[in-house]
Amino acid sequence: MRSIAQFFILVIFSASIFFEAGCKQKDAGIPSRIAIDAVSLNLDPANGNTIHQIKGVQVFANQELIGNFELPCKIPIDKLGNVQIDIFPLVFINGSSSNLTLYTPLEGYRDTLNLVAGKTLTVLPTFTHRKSTVVRWIEDFEDNNSTLVPISPSPFPGDTLGIVSRDFDLNGAFKGKSNVYRFCFEDIDSAKYFDVGSFLEYADLPTNGSGVFFEFDIKTDLPVQLALRRKTPTASELVPYMVVNPTGGQWKRFYVNLVYELANQPANTSIRIFFDVNKPANSVAGREILFDNLRLSYLK
Repeated sequence: MRSIAQFFILVIFSASIFFEAGCKQKDAGIPSRIAIDAVSLNLDPANGNTIHQIKGVQVFANQELIGNFELPCKIPIDKLGNVQIDIFPLVFINGSSSNLTLYTPLEGYRDTLNLVAGKTLTVLPTFTHRKSTVVRWIEDFEDNNSTLVPISPSPFPGDTLGIVSRDFDLNGAFKGKSNVYRFCFEDIDSAKYFDVGSFLEYADLPTNGSGVFFEFDIKTDLPVQLALRRKTPTASELVPYMVVNPTGGQWKRFYVNLVYELANQPANTSIRIFFDVNKPANSVAGREILFDNLRLSYLK
């Protein structure tokens, strides 16, 4: 009787091992998935408001790069069980709608997830500023200490500029009134190229090749040129950077990396950011340009 009982125990044990092995073999090659529909921001108010447009994520699993993905996304992960997931924020850079770039001022998100073959786990990554982030300049026009530099020469008679209260709605978010900088061509008699807005000069920016992000919101029905006045100990030069096309009556956010304009420049290089516009000869009255939420940041 003992031998028969031992035989059945052996059969059951062998079957369980076979079943477990079969399950593992069945799961082999079937990925888990993580779904990222949106991201959350937990930012210190001292570094400005939370108006950001994180459009994508860079994902690592157990420190292995999985790839860059535009939001929202479902990402297959070929690792199962407890897996360390690292997620970093991406933004569209220099006005592109396809070039996602790592936004280095924000810290990545890390969690250990129990991933199961064929199952999708929804993740809401929360991003904070890195401890090494320096927010060098914030301008949201909400107080009386604007960093605007008076335009010289003053606007042509009939043109107007100044800080006004306007509706601000960035893709359905941040709805409400906001103080914004407004420039408006009122007269219709001639064409001219005009300095729309100029800001304070900033020095002590990184010249070692690390990213320097300038970001801003704009609503315009005319093309606007973003440019820099770069000054070194021996020279001063105008550096045209990019043209912002008309935004179709909507607020749009732009992220610009100034690394190529600052890398390998001499110590004590400074920059002044400004915007120009070319008024068309057939322009009608009331052509306006609105700016808000300007920010300059980098890693120290």
